[in-house]
Order: sequence, then structure tokens, then C-alpha cells
Amino acid sequence: MKKEQISTQFYEVNPHTMIIFPKKSGSIVYSEIYEVDSHYTSKFTPFELIKTSCNFFGSSYEGRKEGTKHLIGVTHKPPIIIDPVTSTYVFPTVAPSSTECIWIFPQHIKDYQAIGFNHTLIRFSNLETFEIDMSLASFNNQIARTSMLHMKFSQKMRIMESNFPSMNMFFPPTTLAAESRRFYTTMLPDNEDPKDPEQ
Repeated sequence: MKKEQISTQFYEVNPHTMIIFPKKSGSIVYSEIYEVDSHYTSKFTPFELIKTSCNFFGSSYEGRKEGTKHLIGVTHKPPIIIDPVTSTYVFPTVAPSSTECIWIFPQHIKDYQAIGFNHTLIRFSNLETFEIDMSLASFNNQIARTSMLHMKFSQKMRIMESNFPSMNMFFPPTTLAAESRRFYTTMLPDNEDPKDPEQ
């Protein structure tokens, strides 16, 4: 059944967000947002929504970007942590400032495959599918980077928990373990070059 499209002025990314598309109306760029059970449009650009969502969860986008650089050394099309408590991660398909950039939340991906020339078909956990203008090699690379970011952050949290047990009142170990199990991770095929082919 097709989801009702709901227009909203403000939107905060949440654990149900799957993908955010840029949409154009003349010179205006707005956002089309798909959640597991909902479909929204917003007058703000996808990048604006990502930035305000970072602020909502207690950090600036630049802060999250610096965190990614510190943890995995990635500065080009960096994946970022929107909310560490719910393991809400996102990655851009092209440069974040581009009006063509799509933001994808890999924790909801069921599977994906190459389709046509330099396109990837994504199937989410609710079985919705979307075709995006991105090669499979580049998509694999972004998935791998996000998985690495999640792993490095989880390692840091486990170290903090073991060194400072009082942290458990804020981040119970069972919460982090459950979120880690829920997070979608994948590995590049053995014959894939992990370097971004677009760099």
C-alpha cells in the first residue's frame, strides 16, 4: 500500500529514517524523506535536515564530521553518526553540499545490487526499493566506511565502559549490544578495491 505523503516544515532524523532524497522545483531544492512506515516532504534541503538533526542530538554536523575523521580518517563523503545512543548512522552518495546528494541510513538496508550502468538498487527492511545513481563499487565503499565507523565507535564505548563503570547509568551495556546487533554491516567482496573509485 502506498504511503501517504505528509508535508512537514521541520523534520528530525530518527531511528525509522531510511533515505532522504533531494527534489527540485525550479531553482528550489527540498527533501523527500522515507521512513519505515511514513513518507514526508520538507521545504529544507537534505543537507539542512542532516545538520539540524545533528544539532538535535547534541552536536554540530562539523563536530560529527570531525569525529569520523578522528575514528576512521575519512574526510571525502564521510559517513556520520547522527545519534550514537540509537546507532543512527548515515552516509552521502556524493559531496554533501551537492544538490544531487542522497542520504542513506544503512541500518535499514536488507540488500542491494548493481542495476544498469553505474546504478544501484537498494531494498530496505520494509521491502521498499529505490534505484540511485551510484555505482555498486562506490556504494560498497560507503557501506564499508560506515561499518568501520560503527565498529570503531563501539570499541571506544566498550573501553570507556570498562574504565568508567559509572557510565553504565547513561549507556547500559545491553543497549549498546542490542544496537550493535541491529546495525547493518557488510564487508567488501575479496576482489573489491576498498579505495573510493570516485576519489
